[in-house]
Order: sequence, then structure tokens, then C-alpha cells
Amino acid sequence: MSEGGAERSQHLELANRFVEIANDMLQQGGDAETIGLAMTHAAANFTAFAAVQMEGSEEELKNVAGEYERLLFAYYKNRQPL
Repeated sequence: MSEGGAERSQHLELANRFVEIANDMLQQGGDAETIGLAMTHAAANFTAFAAVQMEGSEEELKNVAGEYERLLFAYYKNRQPL
């Protein structure tokens, strides 16, 4: 597996762990909208932190935001009833 593939696999594994936590919260009576918003805030907070640590740019953050939007709509469309 290429290094890029390994990084992709690792970040998807981590993302799935976060989804598991969110699903556990939902099963414990949490509100889906509240959990989703909390995850959005946490992702933005940590991504900004990581960008500063890595001396990233606002342009790179715009790319991350674009990828978030692309994934958001793709996942949304996948979950729509046929």
C-alpha cells in the first residue's frame, strides 16, 4: 500500500471511531442534531489547531472546507431513501 493509501486508511479508521462514539451517544438518548453540531465544532476547532501547528494557510483550510462540503452532500445523498 502506498504511503498516501496508508494515511487515507488511518484517517478513515479514526473517522469511524468518532462515528462509533456519536452512535453510542445517540443510543444513550442524545439528539442527532446536537451530536452532529458538536462534532462539526470539534472538527473545526481541532483542524484549526492542527493547521496552526503545521504552519498551514487559509487556502489549505478552504480546501479542507470544500472537502467537508463534498463529503457532507455525498453522505447525505447516500442515506436518502431510494
